[in-house]
Amino acid sequence: MTMQRFLSFPRHFILSGLVFGVILATTSISHAQLPMESNAQQSSVQMAQNVAELQKVADRWDEAVYQHDQYALELVLAPQYIDISDTGEVTNRDQQISEMMMKDAPHFQLTQKVVSVRMVGDVAVANGTYDRVFQGNKLSRTKSKTERGVFSQVYVRARNSWECINSQRTIIQEPVVKGKKKSADESNEKQLNHDLGFHFPGTHHSSSSDSGSGSTSTSGATSGSNSTAQPQQ
Repeated sequence: MTMQRFLSFPRHFILSGLVFGVILATTSISHAQLPMESNAQQSSVQMAQNVAELQKVADRWDEAVYQHDQYALELVLAPQYIDISDTGEVTNRDQQISEMMMKDAPHFQLTQKVVSVRMVGDVAVANGTYDRVFQGNKLSRTKSKTERGVFSQVYVRARNSWECINSQRTIIQEPVVKGKKKSADESNEKQLNHDLGFHFPGTHHSSSSDSGSGSTSTSGATSGSNSTAQPQQ
């Protein structure tokens, strides 16, 4: 249809056609947005449900540790459980329970807060934060201090509940010992005094103090070699 023939139509027909086209386009866009908004709402609701469900498991875990309850802890940790501490120490479930049941074991209160959960079938990956408050004990030679950090945990569905099969922690704040004042040098140090990677036994992480001592010993050896005895005339 040519432009002249299109303009030959009555004006009210042209305006009606344009209005109908705008209405049709607006309706199509609104219908396309509804499924997207609905999916986003469903995803948000599902995330909240998953977080609440795994938070109950984390609460049982915290209570079992505080009460030194072996049976309750075995219901939370899977038999294949592996724990990677903030220092890189790797232990399994039996070692965790054995250390907890020792008479001189440090007594602390653990508080874990689940922040996000990702689901892959019957596997859940939880991320969150934790506080670990140690109580002073002369028997275990521990001082009252507080540790704060983040964790990443993997859960598997078992017996209509969840069991943790892997856990890793990272400290984000140095332990604060009650009754101890920091010096000016300590307050200027970085918040984290170690790297965030794995620590393997047998490896040595060099520090500034080691490099300083090494340079001192080298200079001492050099001065010693230069101070040779002069031959008598």
